[in-house]
Formats: sequence, structure tokens, C-alpha cells
Amino acid sequence: MKNKLSLLIMLALSVSVFAQKKELKEAEKSLKKKEYTAAIEQLKVVEPLLENAKDKLKQKYYYLKAKSIYGDGENRENTKSAAIAFKELIAFEKKIGSDKYLNESEVFLSDFIQETAKSGSESYGDKNYKQASIQFEEVYMFSKKDTSFLDNAALSAYYDNDYDRSIMLYKKLLELEYTGIFKKFRAKNVVDNEYLNFGTKVEMDRQVLMKVAIEPEVIMTKSRTGDIAKNIALSYIAKGDDQAALDAIAKAKKSFPNDYTLVISEANIYYKLGDNEKFLAGLKEAISIQPNDPQLYYNVGVITLEEGYLEESLESFKKAVELKPDYADAYNNIGVVILEKTKPIIDEMNENLSNFKKYDELYLKQKEVYKEALPYFEKSLELQPNSEGTLNTLVGLYELLEMYDKQKETTAKIDSL
Repeated sequence: MKNKLSLLIMLALSVSVFAQKKELKEAEKSLKKKEYTAAIEQLKVVEPLLENAKDKLKQKYYYLKAKSIYGDGENRENTKSAAIAFKELIAFEKKIGSDKYLNESEVFLSDFIQETAKSGSESYGDKNYKQASIQFEEVYMFSKKDTSFLDNAALSAYYDNDYDRSIMLYKKLLELEYTGIFKKFRAKNVVDNEYLNFGTKVEMDRQVLMKVAIEPEVIMTKSRTGDIAKNIALSYIAKGDDQAALDAIAKAKKSFPNDYTLVISEANIYYKLGDNEKFLAGLKEAISIQPNDPQLYYNVGVITLEEGYLEESLESFKKAVELKPDYADAYNNIGVVILEKTKPIIDEMNENLSNFKKYDELYLKQKEVYKEALPYFEKSLELQPNSEGTLNTLVGLYELLEMYDKQKETTAKIDSL
């Protein structure tokens, strides 16, 4: 009885294998005839029988499935499904240690990824951010090494105002510990001295060796971690959830405590929330990380000026112009801080209107302050010749200092704008 049962099982398996081979051959014939729907239907018959099939039959099945789904390649959704099928085929071949269809599969996937990336870029350029986000994410799905496309997908979702999707994608990037840092290779064109960008160092070095380019450079791009946390936070702010925004940055700072962009992003959120004290604290923390950024000192100067800390404000603006000698706004604000010194003098003058001697002394003291502030406004105008605000300030100063020729000249400049 036992032998009879074994024989029945063997017969059943033989029938199954025969059916598999028969349907696969039929599917292959349909595929050659470009009868793609018929091929897919024939493969559906094979699918339930695959569990006990030999590896070669399974391999054939995955290949025919991918080719049949792709069809004539005119339907993009079919192309995407075919890419998924080819990816399954590649995984299976790696599992069984075969590469029969590997080259064809990888070429197909590479073409699909490049085409999807191109379509995503075109959608982004057309401001179709929803479509761009989907396409960029697809690139990442089929090529996990291309993490930057997940970044692009998240940014596109943000511009599409789909903040939940943007947050989800950005959080995935943080989980992957993505930084976005990569090497850029560039050198100057010997013809026009303009920078040329290269894909690899080898390519750059070759152009330098051929004397087509000079002054080669390898540049490391800045970390994107802070920007990612910032965009998560901004997405939460857009949703009206300020606390979630701050929580997102606080969480990111645990992993990247010295990330300059994170600190700045947090400070900017506090600024948007009207918390100048925490904004100022954030700026000072950022300065400790990046002490040579003139913009930071300028911002500290603005906030401390608003809070009435004149000496600290003046020190910050002077540090800004020390680091950036052509910083017109900083020069202007040095002048503004100096002019603040006139306020108590003017108050005292108003209290001594009948005391002519005291009043005259205070007036002379006031003029000295104007003289001290004047060169900073003049320097600001030198750097920004068409600044109406600075021109108007100078007209007033020249009048107060009885520099009437300068006043007339400056008024003429305003009239000519």
C-alpha cells in the first residue's frame, strides 16, 4: 500500500511538472507573437504550481512574467510593474546562484531608473510636484543606493503642500542616517576660466593632464541633515504644530549635536514664534560651532539692538564687518547703534530748554555722536550706492552737521533714482 501511495505522488508530481512546462511554452509562444495578455493568463495557470517547481522552471517563469508585463513598453504603469518583476527575477537568480537573465534584467532596470529620474526632473521643472515626488521615490525604490532621490521626493512633496508625505519621507531619510554629503570634482576651463564639473576624480585628472582644465578641486558638500530636520519642522509649522517642529529638531540634535544647520533651524523657528531670547541663544550656539560666519554676528546684532543691548549689538556688527569688509547692512547698523547714543542726550536737552549754556553743551555733544556715526553710513552707501534709506539718513546727518554741500549732493542722488 505504501509503495502504491508513493507511486501516486510521483505521478501527481510528474503531471504537475508537465503542466508547468506546457503552460510556460505556451506563454513563451504568446510572448513571441506579442500576445501579451494571453501570455499573462497562461502564466497565471503556472503560478499556483510553482511551490514545488524546479529552480530553472521558476527562473523561466519570472523572466516570462517580466517580459509579458512590459509588453510593447507603451504603458508606463506596465513598465513599472515589469521593473518590479525584473527585480524579483534578479533576487531569485542571486538566491540560486545563476545569472542567465541577469544582464538583460539589470539593463532594463537601469534604463527604467534613468527614465524615471528624467521624468521626475521634468515634472519638477514643470512644478508638477506631486508627480515629481512619486517618480523620485520610485527611483529610490528600485535603486536604494540613490538615497538623494528620496530627498528629492520629500522636497517635492513639501512644495506640493503634502506635508504628511513630506514628513514621512524625511523621517525615513533620518532613519537611514542620510547626510547628503558627497564629493564634487571641478576644475577651471583654460579657455574662459569658468568652472567645469566632473563625475569622477579620474575624469577631472584626465582633463587636467590634457591641459584642458587647471586648478582641480575636490569639494565635500555640506551635510543635509539640518535641512532635513528643518523641513520636517517647517512641515509641522505649516500644519500648525509648532511643538512637533521643535521636537523634530531636538530629536535630530541628539544624533547630530554639533550640526550647524540644525542649530540655526531651531533658532529660526523660535524667531518665527516670536521668542527672541531663545532665537538669540540659538544664534550664539551657532557662532560657537561656526565662528567665522558674518551673517550670524549680524543677526545677533539685530536682536540685541532690538532688546536694547547697545554695546553687545555694536560689538556684533563690528565683528560682522571684520569678517566681511563689504557688508553694507552691517556698516549701516553700526551707524544706527551709534545714533542710539543721542536719545538720552536729546531727552536731557528737552529738560534744559531754558538753560542755554547747558543746552549748547548738550548740542555739541550730540553733534559729536553724529560725527562718529557719519563714516559708517558713508561706507554703507559706498557699498550700496542706491540705498534710499542710507541716502535719506545721510541727508539728515549732513544738515545737522551743517555740511550743506554734501546735503545738496546727496539730495540730488535721491532725486535721480
